[in-house]
Amino acid sequence: MWRETGTGTDLWRVIAAPIVWALHFLFCYVYGAIYCAKAGRDAALDGPTLVIVGATVVALVLISLSTLQLWRVRGRSLTDNDFEFEHNTPEERHRFLSHVALMLCVLSAVAVLYVAIPMLYLTSCR
Repeated sequence: MWRETGTGTDLWRVIAAPIVWALHFLFCYVYGAIYCAKAGRDAALDGPTLVIVGATVVALVLISLSTLQLWRVRGRSLTDNDFEFEHNTPEERHRFLSHVALMLCVLSAVAVLYVAIPMLYLTSCR
């Protein structure tokens, strides 16, 4: 039986969320390092905290959009509750890639939050 999979899941969709996490990670640490290098060791981190919280919100929104697109692809590829691997077909590959991409989205969202948590507790550049 043929099930409609739509456009499917390509490799760019699989790595979109980890790319967002990596860019967020680089931005937060490079921005914090440059700010502390210019402002000195006793500088307060009120301004950078707001910038990093904003970057975290943007990163989580981008990851959520990627997750929503992948969830729609997953919904098109599952017409029944048949989770058993039957054959090496394009449909099974799309289903596998969409599941992997969804798990990477969840992992990337958790990683983005873990990058932002230290900024909420630090008060100075020391």
